[in-house]
Amino acid sequence: MTNKKQYRRNNTSSKQTKQRKLPKLMILAVLIVIACIITFLFINAKKPNQSTKNPDKTTSSNGVVASKSVSIAPADVKEETGDSKWVQVKSKQKLDKFTDMSVPGVTIYRANNPKVLKTANAQIPGTFMMSDIVAKYPNSLILNTSGFDMATGQIVGFQVNNGKLFSNWSNTAYGSAAFVINKDGSANGYDLNTPADTILKKGAQQSYGFGSILIKDGTVLPNDGSVNWMIHSYIGNDANNNIYLIISDTSVGYDGTMAAVANLKLQNLVVLDGGGSSQMSLNGQTIFASQDGRPVADFIVLQ
Repeated sequence: MTNKKQYRRNNTSSKQTKQRKLPKLMILAVLIVIACIITFLFINAKKPNQSTKNPDKTTSSNGVVASKSVSIAPADVKEETGDSKWVQVKSKQKLDKFTDMSVPGVTIYRANNPKVLKTANAQIPGTFMMSDIVAKYPNSLILNTSGFDMATGQIVGFQVNNGKLFSNWSNTAYGSAAFVINKDGSANGYDLNTPADTILKKGAQQSYGFGSILIKDGTVLPNDGSVNWMIHSYIGNDANNNIYLIISDTSVGYDGTMAAVANLKLQNLVVLDGGGSSQMSLNGQTIFASQDGRPVADFIVLQ
């Protein structure tokens, strides 16, 4: 009898021990699973996110060459170029000075035979609110243009004012294209394959730029990914050398922008600084407001 009781006590004790061990094993198993999940996420976080990776830019003749493959030719760069001067753009036909050609989602203004002023004239030109520029040039069509480093204020990419180079091409993802207005009033689009000295010899007086070229010499170029869901600003000209200032709204993208300008017969179209920098005014009235009231380093002013 005593042995049976002892057996039952031992058996009960063994069951209780197993019952105590079971929750511990379950907790250990859960911890191991959690550790595995964390390790998996950490490893994958190190890998490039294919959905957000910048697309490789084509090296074909009708695309934009990746900046990492381009050797930037040296040029004589000035720290500053003197007070900004107007350049007369010569259109081939007489139209209204400014014409609203906007469509839903894309703000488009055409300027006919305008005088043009570039506000940035130095490597670090300072930043200004749209209201500052409007106060100085009230009867004008004004758009933000070139990109700049928001921390230092230094302007990005190929920059010319008064016929002098104050920033050479940037061998980066930005600063790889520019819209150039020449001394004779003509306009061209360039990318960083064309040396600065070559562009200056052709008469460049002002340049504006940030991203890629969407249309060059009348040819629509393939999407290289520089135009995404964000707000974007653009500058272009048509076969009659009218100047176009354009802002595409959020989520319009490359296809929506190209559809909006399809009937304008543009010869060149260059991507400018976008996002919160995008802003436009006409004769002192806001046409497109900056999302965050951002001061920027470069404006184009047309009268």
